[in-house]
Amino acid sequence: MFLLKAVVALACIFSSGTAKQKQIVVAQDGSGQYTTIQQAINAAPSNSVEPVVIFIKKGNYSTEKLIIPADKKQLKLLGESREQTIISYAIYDCNSPASQNKCPDTLWQKWKDNKELIRTSATLTIVADEVVVENLTVKNTAGNVGQALALTLRGDKIIFRNCIITGYQDTVLLAEDGKRNYFENCYILGRTDYIYGGGIGFFEQCEIASFGGGWITAPSTKASQPYGFVFNNCRFTFVKGSPNIKDDSRPVALGRPWHNYPKVAILNSDLCSQIDPKGWPTTWHMDYAATSDSLQLVEYANSGAGADFSQRASWAGIKQLTKAQAENYTLQKVLGGKDGWKP
Repeated sequence: MFLLKAVVALACIFSSGTAKQKQIVVAQDGSGQYTTIQQAINAAPSNSVEPVVIFIKKGNYSTEKLIIPADKKQLKLLGESREQTIISYAIYDCNSPASQNKCPDTLWQKWKDNKELIRTSATLTIVADEVVVENLTVKNTAGNVGQALALTLRGDKIIFRNCIITGYQDTVLLAEDGKRNYFENCYILGRTDYIYGGGIGFFEQCEIASFGGGWITAPSTKASQPYGFVFNNCRFTFVKGSPNIKDDSRPVALGRPWHNYPKVAILNSDLCSQIDPKGWPTTWHMDYAATSDSLQLVEYANSGAGADFSQRASWAGIKQLTKAQAENYTLQKVLGGKDGWKP
């Protein structure tokens, strides 16, 4: 009965709206056109002017390191179940020049000839613009071993809705300066710098879940870029049972500056008690981080024990916004750009 309902719901998705949508089905049991996700991505038309939906049936798809190349625009990965449609892999960065600093060697050997794919350890790399990922889980399962990305996002106008995204270090990389990414109703888990990069990310009604001892963000926003990461109506929570047992008794920092002129805004969100009172307790390797007013690490109308602003680090760029200033952080102002994009 559930599968019948899912098929009916999917049919409604395909029939709604004015744009014609091509459908490709992936199923490990052979009931779709393809048994692997990359096969379906490769089969999608290049530079499509119409939406192409890849419907992924329930299963743990754990044998592929995936990439959506630049020519696969207008692609949508739609899972049958957020919790039971799982894309996972376990490559991580390591000190191994012979394998391009990727481990384990046995997995690197499978993908080494695709430079775009192996550029980072990500389970899923998206290079194309206008890609939507919805109702599924993306994991890097390598654990506490160093950089082990779930996502590398290099395209523009990328959307994640109702997804679970998990890792430990560097879970989500917004890799390209100025490229826009939207996350809605997602659960994102990590420990060290697990949302990072120079891209623009708007996180709406997401749960930002942290193991202790680390930093949520590591922004590297270029000076000319007005926005970096914006969290609106989100929940910042603490997760026990970390791969490193010591994490369970340690606080969580809002972030640490990576390079350039980091920008992070947290608005209308609930912050758990395990948030480090300083918010940004270390300048890391940026000697100008505390004194430059080009950094914008701002908060507005947050709640919860971790929202207490009285002990925040006294950097020039750490501020509470006024109501008027907060109005500059709407979805349309952050992501609209010159083309007026509306996720």
